[in-house]
Amino acid sequence: MMTDDPPTLPHPPRVLIVEDESLAAMALEEILGMLGYEVCGTADNAEDAIVAAERQRPDIVMMDIRLHGPRDGIETAAAIRARFGIRSIFMSAFGDPDTRRRAEDCQPFGFVKKPYFPNQLDRVLADATRQLALAR
Repeated sequence: MMTDDPPTLPHPPRVLIVEDESLAAMALEEILGMLGYEVCGTADNAEDAIVAAERQRPDIVMMDIRLHGPRDGIETAAAIRARFGIRSIFMSAFGDPDTRRRAEDCQPFGFVKKPYFPNQLDRVLADATRQLALAR
């Protein structure tokens, strides 16, 4: 008997949050938990994000475009994708065309404009989860 059910992951997607504002990171972690996602770590700068990605091996990185330190989220997402094959969802209050083009070069799962709402996060994460399941 064949079904048309979409493929699923064997576990809830593990998400790494990379956000330079600690209150925003805590709020995002709470929202993701309520939506059924497992937050496996947080970071607020490029170096910590790369180390966390290596150690935790998340399925998805929620990446703020502006970070503490000399490297921004786009550079960080590109490094994580190149080293570990992990794709990101970008979060930003800024959506200028040049930034968007740079971010698209990383082939992200998607973008979420700040301030975001739980239903927006759920949609983009559900889409990312489907893409991950199809790739396996």
